[in-house]
Amino acid sequence: MNKPKIVTVIGATNVDITGFTNQKLIYKDANIGSMKTSPGGVGRNIAENLMRLDFYVNLISIFGDDALSSYIIDSCKKFSLHIEDSLFLKNAATATFLAIMDKNNDLALGLSAMDIYDNLKIDFIASKIARINQSDYVVLETNMPTNILQYVVDNAPNPKYILDTVSGKKALKSKAILPHLYILKTNLLEANMLSDLCVKEEADYPKLIQYFLNKGVQNIFITLGSQGVIYGNSKGIDKQATIPTKIRNTIGAGDSFVSGIIYGDSLGLDIHQVANIGMQCAHINVQYNAAVSPDMSVENLKL
Repeated sequence: MNKPKIVTVIGATNVDITGFTNQKLIYKDANIGSMKTSPGGVGRNIAENLMRLDFYVNLISIFGDDALSSYIIDSCKKFSLHIEDSLFLKNAATATFLAIMDKNNDLALGLSAMDIYDNLKIDFIASKIARINQSDYVVLETNMPTNILQYVVDNAPNPKYILDTVSGKKALKSKAILPHLYILKTNLLEANMLSDLCVKEEADYPKLIQYFLNKGVQNIFITLGSQGVIYGNSKGIDKQATIPTKIRNTIGAGDSFVSGIIYGDSLGLDIHQVANIGMQCAHINVQYNAAVSPDMSVENLKL
């Protein structure tokens, strides 16, 4: 890109505490393994990936003032993420995500402590809305309160909106803003919950894509884990397989996929090429044992 595109990411920042094991997990018992602490959060992960793909990124999130908050703030500064428009709270603990991975390095159990995001109010976002409206893209995710999502899309009409639905229950927050979305990224579970459909067979996957197209979403990507991604827009519906790789960690794979499809779109590519770049970014990401791979870069993509 000759001139960096401006992306505002409105989303969660937290510390990831991840446990790994080479054995079958035994519930209700102490399992032997290793632990890793690293910067995380859906919004922050997307923002770092986008920065590594040469975007100018403005991250609007919430930070506390405990030791973990200092750790995550310092990491954002290290990665040159712009966090000046974020909310900084006194006497507050930063959000954390505890993940237990199975022997295949896939998520077996996760626990989110995200209460800090209840402190995000309309008045605060209203004070940032002019900057938000100057963005080329705005990334939203459903760790944010419903009224915040609605306020942003109603009051900043210029950007292209991308939404990551994050989880099944949280996805429901986004129902009202579907007509505003340029890109929706979700997974099969979240798409089923958001649509009130119960699609299980691959032959019925296009029904989910069509549901969201009928709601006004312009481009839809539904990730299927090891089965790849189904995607579509007004020009058609298609599917791509995953890129074979040795997986070290699946946390952050969806976040890197979102960053990849934004990058592909910024180049003016068609939806098939955009999906491919998303899959390439996920491929890079899962080979690393934290939420964002240091190997994420334009140079490592095959365009």
